[in-house]
Amino acid sequence: MRLFSIFTFLKLSSKFKNLEHNEKISLKQEFEDNIANCQEKIFLRTYSVSGLKEDSDLLLWRMHESLDYLQNVCARNLSVGIGKYMEIKYSYIGIKDFKENSLDEINKRAGIYPYFLLHPLNKSNEWYELSEEEKENMINERKKILDSYQKMLENFFVSFGIDDQDMIVTREAANINDLIEATAKLKKMKTKSFTVSDRPVFLCIGKDLREILDNIS
Repeated sequence: MRLFSIFTFLKLSSKFKNLEHNEKISLKQEFEDNIANCQEKIFLRTYSVSGLKEDSDLLLWRMHESLDYLQNVCARNLSVGIGKYMEIKYSYIGIKDFKENSLDEINKRAGIYPYFLLHPLNKSNEWYELSEEEKENMINERKKILDSYQKMLENFFVSFGIDDQDMIVTREAANINDLIEATAKLKKMKTKSFTVSDRPVFLCIGKDLREILDNIS
């Protein structure tokens, strides 16, 4: 199943904090209701970034088969409630072909762990000149490291033709120390020598949307 994926990092405007208490509650509820209405039709995860990245508060990760539909959802989310006080700080678009054939199945194998690391990635020309066998061997060595951890997942989303970077890398884990350790090991792999850039890096923590909104407002 091929899905388009949009990772949107948002920052809440300081103007929202000057509103009356009851108005804040109403705007947050309106935004939550809008998000909830989309949730059955798309893959959706919410992450807290506040305190981890100075210019972002919230990450919305959304996936769907149709880029047009996904774009409309993203636009509607930011047109209601507290969404009108949100500014997009970073946005990354990618595509992934999942082995699973339905959103229900994908919901069980992506975005399931709380500690979530994301970064754009650009590879050198030398990487693309390698044979498929050479690339596959290096990728398998990388996979061995990740497989040594029980609760960790990594996904690559290709961005050729739809965004600036070559791809987007996401890595998620149940344990933050495992995530740190695995990332350090991966930096020593041969594949790293073919990396041109892999910044900025975002560490996010999966949380319920209501909790995130209450914390930042």
